[in-house]
Amino acid sequence: MMSKPIKIMMTTIIALTLVGVVAIIVLLYTDDSTNEASEPTIDEKVENSFLTEEITTDLADNNFVRIQFRIVTDSKAASEYLQKGESFQLNNVIIKALTVKESDDFRSGLDQIEENIKMKLNQILDEGLVTGVFVTDKVLQ
Repeated sequence: MMSKPIKIMMTTIIALTLVGVVAIIVLLYTDDSTNEASEPTIDEKVENSFLTEEITTDLADNNFVRIQFRIVTDSKAASEYLQKGESFQLNNVIIKALTVKESDDFRSGLDQIEENIKMKLNQILDEGLVTGVFVTDKVLQ
């Protein structure tokens, strides 16, 4: 037979182990559900995005580019705000970002161009964020 202090000690160890296991399970479950909830579905991305008009502009090396983008935002309000300003604000940001580029930048640096435009568009937004800028059509001339 075990003495009373050993029984108390064993009970305490088992209880602490159970509390620890439950805490780990709760933390793992909470982290997974948070990550899933924060990642928008493809339907939400489509709903909060729009296609720009085709833009033609000159480049720093005297060539031309005709290009079109899909702009993805984190909310419908941000998407609508950018579309309202599409005729001047959006086109202005895109043209300023592109006219300093050269033809080679459009062959090997599209990711940098997309990221640069995303950053500049986020600067003009009062609320919401641009989460992605994707080239959907491009012709170098």
